[in-house]
Amino acid sequence: MKTNRFGLLHIGKTGGTAVNAVLRAAKARKIVRRIGLYSHETGLQDIVDLDKTRKVIFFIREPVSRYISAFNSRLRRGYPRHGNAWTDREEIAFEHFKTPNQLAEALSAGDAEFRRHAEDAMTAIKHLRRDYRHYLGSVELLEQERDRIYFIGATETFESDFALLRKLLRVPDDLALPTDDYGAHRTPDGFEKTVSELGRRNIENYYTDDYEIYRWCVKRREELLPLRQAEAAEKASAK
Repeated sequence: MKTNRFGLLHIGKTGGTAVNAVLRAAKARKIVRRIGLYSHETGLQDIVDLDKTRKVIFFIREPVSRYISAFNSRLRRGYPRHGNAWTDREEIAFEHFKTPNQLAEALSAGDAEFRRHAEDAMTAIKHLRRDYRHYLGSVELLEQERDRIYFIGATETFESDFALLRKLLRVPDDLALPTDDYGAHRTPDGFEKTVSELGRRNIENYYTDDYEIYRWCVKRREELLPLRQAEAAEKASAK
C-alpha cells in the first residue's frame, strides 16, 4: 500500500466534516490524489505507526468552544446530518445534564454524587471523551512528528484557512464549502452555546493536557502559516 502524500486528521468539532466534503469531491474528480481522509478513530500515533501519510493536515479549536459544540452534537444525536443513537451511558448523562453549562458547572459541585455524575458524563459522551490526546497524543509526539505536520488550520479562522489549503492542494473554487447547518454539521439555533465563568474554569481545569497540546498547535501553526502562504504564492505564479 502506497503512503498517501497528504492526510486529513479529522479532529471532531473543528470543521472537519466540511473540509472532508470538499476533498472527497476533489478526489472523486481525480483532482486531488493520494490524500487520506481519516475517521475520528484515527489519531496521529496511528498515522505514525502505519506511515499513512507524509504530510498531516488538521484543524484545531479552542477547547472550551470545542467542548460546547461537542456536547450539543451528541445531545442532538448528531442531527440533522447524522442520526447516531446514544449509548446507554450517554443516555444517563443526558438525563442529568441538558446543557453544556450544566455539565461544566457540575464538575465542581459540592454534592459529591452530583459531581461524580458529571465526571462520568465527561467520559460517557463520545465527543467529550475524544479529546486532543485521543487525536494528537501528546506534546512529545507532536514535537517528534513536527516535520510531518504540514498544515494546521483553526476553526476560528476557518474560511481563510481553508482558502489557503485549497490553493495548496489545487482544489478548484467551484467545489465550495457547505454553508448550511446540515452540510457543515454545525449546531443549529436553539442550543445553548455559552458557559459561565465557573463552567469555563472547570472545563479548562478538566482539559489541562488538552490545553498544552492546543498551545503547541497554535505556536506551530504560526510557524507554518508563512511557509504555506509562500508555497501557495509560488504555486499560483507557476500556473
